[in-house]
Amino acid sequence: MYFRRLMRTCVTAILAIIFLCAGIGGAIAADATPEASPAAPSADAVLAALNASIEWYRDARVTMRDVNRTGALFAAEDQETARQTLQRAFAVARARAALLKSSDTAAKPAAQQRLAGARAGLEMAVKAEEQWLARARAAEREAARRRLELERARLEIMKQLQGFSASLASGAPMDLSQQIDALEQSVPELRGRLATAESAAAPAVDTGSRTWGLVNRLIRLRQSRTSVDELSASTAALSRSVTADTRAIGEELRALGTRLSTLAENPDAAPAADGDREFQAGLARAKALAAVLVPLREQGSLLRRYSDDLRSWTRALDAETRDVLKSLGVELLRLVAVILVVLAGAVLWRFLTLRYIADASRRRLLLTLRTIVVTTALTLVIVFHFASELTALVTALGFAAAGIAFALQNVILALAGYFAMLSPDGIRVGDRVSLQGPFAYVNGEVVEIGFVRIRLRELAGDPPKPTGRIVVFPNSVVFTGTFFKHPTGEDAPPLRRSA
Repeated sequence: MYFRRLMRTCVTAILAIIFLCAGIGGAIAADATPEASPAAPSADAVLAALNASIEWYRDARVTMRDVNRTGALFAAEDQETARQTLQRAFAVARARAALLKSSDTAAKPAAQQRLAGARAGLEMAVKAEEQWLARARAAEREAARRRLELERARLEIMKQLQGFSASLASGAPMDLSQQIDALEQSVPELRGRLATAESAAAPAVDTGSRTWGLVNRLIRLRQSRTSVDELSASTAALSRSVTADTRAIGEELRALGTRLSTLAENPDAAPAADGDREFQAGLARAKALAAVLVPLREQGSLLRRYSDDLRSWTRALDAETRDVLKSLGVELLRLVAVILVVLAGAVLWRFLTLRYIADASRRRLLLTLRTIVVTTALTLVIVFHFASELTALVTALGFAAAGIAFALQNVILALAGYFAMLSPDGIRVGDRVSLQGPFAYVNGEVVEIGFVRIRLRELAGDPPKPTGRIVVFPNSVVFTGTFFKHPTGEDAPPLRRSA
């Protein structure tokens, strides 16, 4: 009587703990989806769930490494939470492997006993046939010998079946445990706490004070937000799976606890041997289920905390995106303001030229110079505004300018000659000039002065008269050839050289 009371007290305490775990697990999974996985899934299902947790952990590490960090400590805490979550997943897998092993161990003795009983019966049948063959008459020996061979063949097949069953019983559970250990070896971060230096050593993102740097920063922020959203979705899916497993185990624990309470309160409800065997098997299974439930609940709690951290990351990324957009707007407004100032200066230049310059050639020269200056100013403003590395830009522009100057040296020389011709001591349309080019000496009247060439109406004879030919010289003839301008007055010397 004393032993039975002590056993009931222990059972009541164990059942209270089991009901507490099951009640908490049911409360956590109250809002879960109706689908629930079995409490003791197959080995393939255990490995699939563990692989899903490992894949989630690796995605989380990559995402946290790529996302901009507002603080290294905060990022290190997130990585530690992810690592602890994966540790609980391995603990759940090992507990389920133990549960599978206990279930197989409880189920296989009965089958092995049946095989052993059948083998004993066949051995007795073989002995009986051997005795019958020894004392059988000559006419009956052939039939007895055939029956003996048949029984021996059956006995050999039964021995092979029994050996195969024993090999399965010893090999399958160990194989699952070895696979779990191999998967754990593939995650070196589980061997110790993560170093906070990994987060602190992450490359700092250059925000950039120029528009182009802000645009790059905005692109990185959008990519980071997309990565965090994808990680949030995978975390939610894993959390739903863990919650469903918690709910399934909680329901089985409650049902098992009810049955164990019945057996503990009414020991005479079943035969003594069967009742004690059922009670011990149920108690062992309840302990195994509780060993699965505890790390599973911890994994679910860590996943919920990680989801909250991801929401904090999302809010931080959104706030930083708004700040970058504001800075980008300010930079663009500054660029527009500078461009408007340059354009206003161009309009003022044109207005003053048209108002105060009466000479058409000088007016044309000033307006042309205005176009060049305004275009150059706008180009420099835009280039230097969007450039983030001025040293590299200046070097590149220097090499580019040298190459362009070498390739367009004749064109540049012609443009310089154009401005020399339009100087106060230069020539105008209608003036008579003499030019000594590389191949000919021409007298003529200026018809047109272009940017790169001058057109003359050829004059010949005495007095000079138009010949009808139009001669074209590059403006560089001012520097490379001989250039004479004829005076307009009759009292002036015949020729005056102007270089």
